[in-house]
Parts: sequence; structure tokens; C-alpha cells
Amino acid sequence: MKLIKEGFNQDNILSYGNMFLIGNGHIGYRGTLEEYKKDQMVGLNVVGLYDKYQDKWRESINMPNPFNVEVKSDNKSFFVFNNNLISHKFILDIDKGIFYRNTEFDSISIKSERFIPFIKQNVIFFKYKITAKEDINLNIKLGIDLDIYEINGPHFVSKEINNFKSKLSFVGKTNENKLVYENNNYIFSGKYGYLDGYYYVNKNLCKGESFTIYCFSQIREKEDEEILTFSKSSYNLYKNNHINDFKDKWDSARVEIIGNKKANFALNYSIYQLLILGSEYYNTSIPARGLSGQTYKGAIFWDTEIFMVPFFCLTNPKIAKRLIEYRKNTLDGAILKAKQLGYEGAFYAWESQENGIEACSKYNVTDPITNKPIRTYFDSKQIHISSDIIYALNNYLDVTEDYEIVDEKCLRMVKEVIKFFMSYAVNIDGIYHINDVIGPDEYHERIDDNAFTSYMVSYVCKVAIDLFNKFQYELKFVDEIKQFLNKLYLPPTGKDGIIEQFKGYNKLEEVSVDEVRSRLRHPKDYWGGANGVATPTKVIKQADVITLLVLLNEMFDNKTNKANFDYYYPFTEHGSSLSSSMYSIVASKIGYEKLAYEMFMKSAEIDLGTNQKMFAGGIYIGGTHPASNAGAYLSVIFGMAGLTFDNNNVLINPHLPKGIKGLKFKIVYRNKKYLIFINKDKKYVIKEI
Repeated sequence: MKLIKEGFNQDNILSYGNMFLIGNGHIGYRGTLEEYKKDQMVGLNVVGLYDKYQDKWRESINMPNPFNVEVKSDNKSFFVFNNNLISHKFILDIDKGIFYRNTEFDSISIKSERFIPFIKQNVIFFKYKITAKEDINLNIKLGIDLDIYEINGPHFVSKEINNFKSKLSFVGKTNENKLVYENNNYIFSGKYGYLDGYYYVNKNLCKGESFTIYCFSQIREKEDEEILTFSKSSYNLYKNNHINDFKDKWDSARVEIIGNKKANFALNYSIYQLLILGSEYYNTSIPARGLSGQTYKGAIFWDTEIFMVPFFCLTNPKIAKRLIEYRKNTLDGAILKAKQLGYEGAFYAWESQENGIEACSKYNVTDPITNKPIRTYFDSKQIHISSDIIYALNNYLDVTEDYEIVDEKCLRMVKEVIKFFMSYAVNIDGIYHINDVIGPDEYHERIDDNAFTSYMVSYVCKVAIDLFNKFQYELKFVDEIKQFLNKLYLPPTGKDGIIEQFKGYNKLEEVSVDEVRSRLRHPKDYWGGANGVATPTKVIKQADVITLLVLLNEMFDNKTNKANFDYYYPFTEHGSSLSSSMYSIVASKIGYEKLAYEMFMKSAEIDLGTNQKMFAGGIYIGGTHPASNAGAYLSVIFGMAGLTFDNNNVLINPHLPKGIKGLKFKIVYRNKKYLIFINKDKKYVIKEI
């Protein structure tokens, strides 16, 4: 399966950088070309490595680009930007995780490929081949580009390059006094000169003759890490091992949508984007924009727990376990945040970095007209993040039955989260209310009795009671939880079946999404906040009550699902990539199969287009969308296939939309692997393999 884009258009550089991304769960290299520079957003991003420059946002670090190549002949430059370009192709082999470029100029052709194996040493492999169409003299410049694309940099206070024969080693010192290393081994024939991180090669080629460059770039975060040695012959060895590793990953993750090639490709492309995010070697997590760069500071959001953990639970539980371990390891940061805000327990960071300290700023968006920052309250009021983490833990335990993860640290994490909710709640006439919060719908801030938040608090209290009883842990505290739970207010389901999103929502202006859009002063206006155009209306950013219905599906029947879907869908802008999949799952359950398919495709194709939402109130938010990629998977598995579990039983209740003749996929459930096949008549086979 390959993603191929033909031709070159400068307007697509940013989108293609995301679209053709490669990675190994810890480092990612954007889908850019070798002649690209800083302005084309070349990015070699490292997950878990952060730095802060002056008073700017702390963000993940981009390393220098080791694959910068410029080719010239006399006064002619062979860049895709120039008029001597004849044809060009971007190619991503998603089955093998390899990026290719194939470019024809008037007198030469260029082919390159690169891949990042799933090995701990973090090596990127690169091959670049020039073939002459006529006798030609070429001047080739290749090496490390120290002019790094950075959103909130510069992040290196010093950059040192050492040259030994055809090896270039980079040592960078960050503003936070961290040393990071990049060891590059270049293999090519012929004489060369060297200056400031670049090799200069003069090469005479006869018609039909080729010149090939191999480069092996290793990223090291500690000086004592093993430095690997490479040779030309080792390139194919690593490549073959990489292909086999990808084959193994696809074995559990691939989903075949029968009878619809477009949907099948979109879904499996989304799955590819998830496969390159999972690391079995690092206890980091998955940032909201994956490996595509520094957007959202390279931080981890609730996206990981609610969307990606379920995917990995069913396809690669080892990675799901590491994502849970990350939250256990950052508990101290969550406790510190709660204390700083005057609460007990653990309030997890809305934007979490390597130590769990809150990276979310108080001013996340700007007014595009005045250029002034707008105060948002994501950092202090989106308290549902703590419940989302316990929800993910329980989901992992349900699917895997791996209770080894429930150690003292894990139980303490659950306890501290419950303590936080108890201290956050307000007692009004003997009833506890979860007030002054932001739910998934970020357009309405500081609201009371948000249904999603309150129900999730209730749910994790029940999880805590079950876990503490099972492990005979803090049994006195169990009694406190029960008392709190018995007095916790949960917004009721009305006679019409509708759950009010938050207190006072039903009294807001009832107006269409298009009408609210027409009120924007500027295309990049932020819709929410104190003065946002959506704030006084019922228009919401994303699925809120609908997400609740998906996560706590056993609590709500289809009559409730339908009533709330019909009510909230017309008011939902889908301004977040997390929204469509939630609506798709519920749409499948209530028989809206056409709409379920449309919402699924919106999620699955999000990184395959060139018109993604790139700005929120003047702030760049571009990059890949792994939560949406995972949401596409969940839409098919839990929506169209209707997958559910009953103790040790795997159950299917198909809702196939028109045009899809069947589904075929594998899942891992409680240490067993199952093959599931559903045909066009919605008959199915579940086979243990």
C-alpha cells in the first residue's frame, strides 16, 4: 500500500511534510526533500526532549537536518523550485514505513529513500542517487544544516561539529544545559572538500552513470550511549529488518475494509500514522501532534488516553502499557500542580511534558486583529484529564487483564486523582457539584455541572473502589469515596432523553454553526473564550456529551444515544480533530450508517488533505492528528463492527454502511488473538488464532 503524490506545488510543502512523515516512536522526520531548508519546515523531532528559550513556550526539540543535499551544474541548480523540473513524485510505502522521492530534471534524475528502524539507538537511514541523462559535471554539497526550524527557539546555545574523514558529529547544548548528539556517517565515492558541516564533491558523470550517497544518522541523548558503526553493506541489512518489523506490527493492526478502496486506504494510512508512534523502549508518551514537530509544544494531552490507548490495547498491549506507565511516572508533577492551585491529590497537566509539569500557558491563542494574547483556562479548568487517565488504566486492565501494572505507584496514582476530585468539588446543600470547569467543548469555559466531567468523576470513583477492594488498599479511604460518590451530582437525562451539556446550556442562543461562522471578524478568530462568537450560543467545538456516551456506553441505551445525537449534532462545529470519530461511533449504533461513514472518513482522511486547520486565533496548530487517526480505527472497530466484550467473550454487532461489503481485522484480547470477519450480509466469524 503506497501513498503517491505527483507534481510539485509549493503550497503543499507544509501538508506533505506531515503527510509523508516517518518515525519509530521516539524520533520523527518530516516528509520533506533534501534541498529543503528551514523555511520549508524540515523537522527531525525528538519525543521527550524539551527546551525553553527565554520567556517563550517550552517545546520539543528539532535536531539539525543531516540530509541536506544541494546539486548544481555550472550555473544551474537542481531544486524542485526551479524551471528545469520535468516531473516529481512523493512516495510513502505505508506497508514498509519507507519514504521515497523520484524527481526528473532536464539533465539528471534524483531518487532518494529514508527509513527509521524501531531500534533503541534511534538511527535514520538515507540513500540518495543521482543519474545523469547526459554527460555532466556536478557540484554536490551535502551535510548538516545547522539552520534549524523552530517555533519557539533557538534551542541550542552552542552547536559544535567535528569532522573525521566522512563522519560528522554534532554536539548541541540547549538553553537548559542538556547535551544532545547527532552522529552522521556519509558514504560516497570520489574526492571531496569540507567546510562548516558540509562536504563538497565535484563529480563528472557520463550519460547513464550514477552517483550514490548513503547516510546513517544516529541521535543520542547521552554521551555514554553506544555509538553504532555502519557500512554500505549494512544499509540493506537494516532495511530488511525494518521491513520485517513493520510487517509484524501490521499483522495485528491492519483492518481490511472490503468493497471500498478509498475507505480502506484512508483507514490503513491512519493506522500507519499510529504504528510509527509506538515505542517499546522509551517511557515517554505520544504528543498530540505525534512526531510531526513542535506544535502544541510536543506535549501529551488526553488524546493519548482516550483515543490511542484503546488502539494499542487491541493491537500492541506492550505499547499501551508504556503509555500508562508514563502517567505513573509523572504523578509527582500532577501532585505539584494540584498543590500550586490549592487542591489536594493529583491534577494532571493538560499539556504534559517529560516530568509531568504543566506546559500549558495561560494564553494559548492570540487575537489575529490586535495580536494580543487571549486568556484561556485550559491549564486550570480542564480537570477531566485526571479522570481520563484512570479511565485509560481501567480500559487497559479490562482488555489485557495485566494486573502486574497495578503496583504501589499505580494505586497511589488512583488515590491521588480521587483526592483531587474530592477537594475540587463544592458542597451545595449537601450535594457535591463539579463546578468551574471546561469539558471537551473548549468554546464554553468555566461552566458548572458539565455532564462529561461529572460522569467521568463518578466512573473513576467506582474504578477506584473496585481496585482498592481487589488489592486491599486504603480500605478506610474506600468508605470516603463511597460517601462522596453517593452525594455527587450527575446531570440527569431529561424526559426527552437529552443530557444537558452543562448547567445553563439549554438557555444559550440556538443558532447554526454557519451563522456563528458568519460573525467572525477574521478567518483566524478564536471561537471560544470570554468574547468568542460561539460563547453565548449552543454551538460547540466538538463532541462533548456524545463522547460521554461513547466512553461510558454501558450506562446509556440507544434511545438516549439517538436523542442526544439528534440534538447536539447540528450545533457541533467539529473544530477539533477528536470530534468526528465520536459521532461516527454513536451514528453506527443508532442506525445512521451513512452519517457514520461520513464522520469516519472525516477522521481517517484528516492527514491526507492539504486544507487542514493550521491556526487557532493566530497560533500555528498544524501537524499530524494521531487522535483522529486512532478515532478512525475506533469508528470502524466499535462502530461499524460493533465490537464489545462480555467478560472473556468477544461480541460483534455489525452496522456496515452502504458500499462496504465486509470487514476483516485482528484484535488481541486477554492474551488471545482473534481474527474477525464480517461479510456484506452482516454475518460474521470470530476465530481464535
